[in-house]
Amino acid sequence: MRAVRFCLTLRQSPQLFQPAIIHIEYGTPLALNPLTVHISAAPDPAKVLIIDDEIGPRESLRMLLKPSYQVHTAENVETGLQLLQEKRPDTIVMDIRMPGMNGIDGLRKIREIDPHLSVIMFTGFGALETAQEALRLGANDYINKPFDAVQMREVIGRNVERTRLQRQSEATAHELQELNERLRNELAQKERLASLGQASAEFVHDLSNPLTIVWGYVQ
Repeated sequence: MRAVRFCLTLRQSPQLFQPAIIHIEYGTPLALNPLTVHISAAPDPAKVLIIDDEIGPRESLRMLLKPSYQVHTAENVETGLQLLQEKRPDTIVMDIRMPGMNGIDGLRKIREIDPHLSVIMFTGFGALETAQEALRLGANDYINKPFDAVQMREVIGRNVERTRLQRQSEATAHELQELNERLRNELAQKERLASLGQASAEFVHDLSNPLTIVWGYVQ
């Protein structure tokens, strides 16, 4: 019986600290084609910022989201605003009732920093009117405490996708604006060169015509 030999090749990911996506390619054993495993870095997971002064709900939500997201937490709005600018999360989950600056005031501050970031308000029993006020002020969603795990995952996933699509749209619009500006500048430059070329052609034509030179001198 003829032995079949396989060759395994590993291509190391340049970013070992990130999760990797493994692609496997193989040929027919009889042809002795090598089996190759390509390891490439996976895309960065989305970031979620949780702002809640209560450690119980904050840590419960962090543990729920940790397998799928990069999760950052803050126990007050001031710390949350600092993390917002440092980490640039894709979604914020924020409690409404907190000592000091509350969630409504925090929402106003967040909208000044990032008008398009998805913000989900965390609300306890009896705060429905406040949650509705938050929606009027620009919150994208709200979830009651205690939260349902399945619902929470769905709401966060939907809002993360919304933020990423919005940012992608903004980036595309910015690129198109830059391209349009560059094309306008190139067109203006070509028009100037064409104008100079036309003037040069007329000047050469005048030099080649003695009558024009004489007439110009007489005038």
